[in-house]
Amino acid sequence: MFIQAYNWYFDFAIQSLTIRKPALSHINNFDFLRLFFALAVLVTHSYPLIGMREEDLLFQFSHGQASLSHTGVQGFLIISGFLIAKSLFRSQGLLDYYYKRALRVFPGLWAMLGITLIVCFFFSGKTLLGYLTHYSTRDYAIYNALLKTQYIIDGVFSNNPYPDAVNGSLWTIPYEFFFYIVLSVCFFIRTHTRLLRWVFAGLFIGLASLYLTATPSLKAFQLPFWPLQGQHLAELGAFFISGAIWALVPMPTVKIRRLLALVAAVAWVTSLLLGGYSYVQFVALPVLVISFGTLNTPMLSWVRNYGDFSYGIYLYGFFVQQTLMALFQLSLLELMTASIVVTYGCGALSWHLIEKQALRFKLRMQPSSPSL
Repeated sequence: MFIQAYNWYFDFAIQSLTIRKPALSHINNFDFLRLFFALAVLVTHSYPLIGMREEDLLFQFSHGQASLSHTGVQGFLIISGFLIAKSLFRSQGLLDYYYKRALRVFPGLWAMLGITLIVCFFFSGKTLLGYLTHYSTRDYAIYNALLKTQYIIDGVFSNNPYPDAVNGSLWTIPYEFFFYIVLSVCFFIRTHTRLLRWVFAGLFIGLASLYLTATPSLKAFQLPFWPLQGQHLAELGAFFISGAIWALVPMPTVKIRRLLALVAAVAWVTSLLLGGYSYVQFVALPVLVISFGTLNTPMLSWVRNYGDFSYGIYLYGFFVQQTLMALFQLSLLELMTASIVVTYGCGALSWHLIEKQALRFKLRMQPSSPSL
């Protein structure tokens, strides 16, 4: 039984149960891209976590228009929109869809939170009882488990160059899950492809326009039932929907996708050099990510054979870097090198011990159907 190509944002694994070997379309560059984007986040976070300004190589190259971590997050959202939309359209119903999404997101997240709480005790300076009963420990565990981001545990990493924050990467996960919920509304019109294209196109244009014309009121806006900020909802939502649009159009031939990826890459780099990136990114980056991601480049696509470590890398990266700084006070290069090694190890363990096992449970519970 083939169960190798699981994604932390989507569900190709279910289809693999119904065939003896992977479909050719499942062998692609997405696994490589996710690992690359996770690496980009680690690199950028290294700067502020040693006390420097967050000015990585891409930030300097683009004259402050972009950074590796921000581009990595955008790339994750594009891939997620593309593959989650496909998963929604394959789902037996909304309960099936939410069940798959919950099993992909929460087991790895909750395991990380549990490990974080154990390790942070040794940095807290408190007795075990004092640590467990402190409100910040409770809030960190409960709020983050329920996708309401909380960064601080009292006394933990308070002497680091970037003080107090235990895991600054967690802020994007509530936005991602919110987009899953919004997208699920389209389940009821999933057979009306033309209508969906118009709906997604309208959402994309509206969200991108909101972000590009961001007013103080948009920046100050926050959902009343979930602390998600308007500016992030507009930007990240536009990239998520841009990926979902690609799920609704016939995929071009390999030659055309290669050409599209090349043109998009040139446009993206040109905008970084000459300006206008804030506008170009919403078109060039989705075209580049999906066109290149759906290709099968053997020297890159082989990474799928070892599992999808990207979610675990993203979950543990910031926390691992803060822990290393608290223990060793590393330089920039030392922190980058050590955190990449340790975090990729954590990602591999998270995948094989937690995430993969959860997805197997999902597969056992899934009714057999050739449509999945």
